[in-house]
Amino acid sequence: MANQQNKDQSQQRTQGNQQNVSQGSQQQGSQQAQGSQQQYWRSQFQSEPYYQQGRQFEDYQQAYQTGEQGRQQYGATGQSFSQAEQNLRGDYENATRNNSNALKWQDGANQACQAAWNRAGSQGQSQDRDMQQGSQAQNQNQIRGESTGRTS
Repeated sequence: MANQQNKDQSQQRTQGNQQNVSQGSQQQGSQQAQGSQQQYWRSQFQSEPYYQQGRQFEDYQQAYQTGEQGRQQYGATGQSFSQAEQNLRGDYENATRNNSNALKWQDGANQACQAAWNRAGSQGQSQDRDMQQGSQAQNQNQIRGESTGRTS
C-alpha cells in the first residue's frame, strides 16, 4: 500500500513538472512571437498604406504593440477591432502620454494598431494550432512511457 502511495505521489510530481515546463514554454513562445512581430513590422512599416514619409519605426512601434496586446486582451473575449477601438485608443494614449512626439491616434496610429491587431489574429490562430499539436504529441509520448512503465 505504501508503494502505491509513493507511485501515485511520483506521478503527481511528474505531471506537475510537465505542467510547469509547458507554462514556461508558452511564456517563452509568447516572448519569441512578440520579438518576431517587432522584426516583421520593422521591415514592413514603410510599405504600409498609412506610412508617413520621414517617420521612423519607433513612431509606430507603440501602436503595433497596442494592437498586438489588444488582440490578446480584447480579441480573446470575442471583440472585433471596431468594438475594442475605444479601449485600444485609451491604451495607446496612456502608453504615449509622456511622449510629445508620439503619433496621434487619428494621424495613423489607429491604422497601425489595426494592422497589428489583424496580424496578431492570423498569427495567433496558427500558433494555437502549433501549441495544440505539440501538447498532443507530448501527451502521446507520456502515454507511451506509462504503458511501458517508463516515465519521461
